[in-house]
Amino acid sequence: MERSLSTLLKEQGLRAVNVDAGAHKDLPAFFSSTNSDDTVFFVHNIEKSFSDALQYLNFKRENLVEDQVKAVFWVTGEELSRISREAPDFFAFRNRVVEFMELPHVGETRPALVEFVLETEYKSLYEIKRSIELKENLLSELSAETEISGYLLGSLGNLYRQIGLYEKSIDCSEKALKIAQEMGNRQNAVAYLGNLGMVYYVLGQVEEAIKYYEDALVIGEEIRDPKIISFCEKNLGSLKNLEINDRL
Repeated sequence: MERSLSTLLKEQGLRAVNVDAGAHKDLPAFFSSTNSDDTVFFVHNIEKSFSDALQYLNFKRENLVEDQVKAVFWVTGEELSRISREAPDFFAFRNRVVEFMELPHVGETRPALVEFVLETEYKSLYEIKRSIELKENLLSELSAETEISGYLLGSLGNLYRQIGLYEKSIDCSEKALKIAQEMGNRQNAVAYLGNLGMVYYVLGQVEEAIKYYEDALVIGEEIRDPKIISFCEKNLGSLKNLEINDRL
C-alpha cells in the first residue's frame, strides 16, 4: 500500500519521506526542519512515542498549518482511537482518514485505499463499539461528501451486524447501497447486498436473504467477477436448501 501511494505521489511531483516517530517525538519540529513544498511525510511507529508525540502534535498543531505540512500517519485502528482521545485538537485538523480494506491482488485495478471503511479484524466488543463511535462521528462531519459517506455507511452496516444491531445494520447498508448504485460503483454495491443478505439470513427471513444474494449475483455476472459469482452461488445454494427444508 505504501509503495503504491509513493508511486502515485511521485507522479504528482511529490516525494515521500519516512519518519520514525519513535526517534522523533517532537514531530512538528522535525516537519518544520525538513519540510518543503514537494514533501509528504510518512510517519511510522507513533506508538513508540506515546504519549509525548501526541502532546507535541496537539500543542504545536498550528505549526503544521503554518508550514503547510503534508503528512500520512500509518496507524492501527486502536492507535487512531487513542490519537482522537489524547490529541483531539490535532485530530480535528485531519484532512482524511483512510483505512485498508484488504491487500489488492496483483493486477487488481480497483483502488487500494478507501475512506475509513470495512475492518473485519476487531477482536473485542470494545474495539467494535469504538470503531462505530469514531465512524459515526466522521459520518456526521462528512455527510456532504457522498462517496465517503457511502463507504462509512457500508462499514457501519457490517459493524452493527457483528454486534447484533440488525435494524441499524439494515438501515446503514440500504443507504450505502443507494449511494453505490447512484455512483455506479458495482463492487461496493455487491458488498452491501451481501451484508443485507447475511442480516436477513440471521433474522430467519430466508426469502429476503435470497433476493439480495441474487441481486449481487447478477452484478457479479455482469462484471464477470468469478469471486463474486462463486460467493453468491455458494450462499444461494445453502439458502435455497434451507428454504426447501423449511417447507417440508
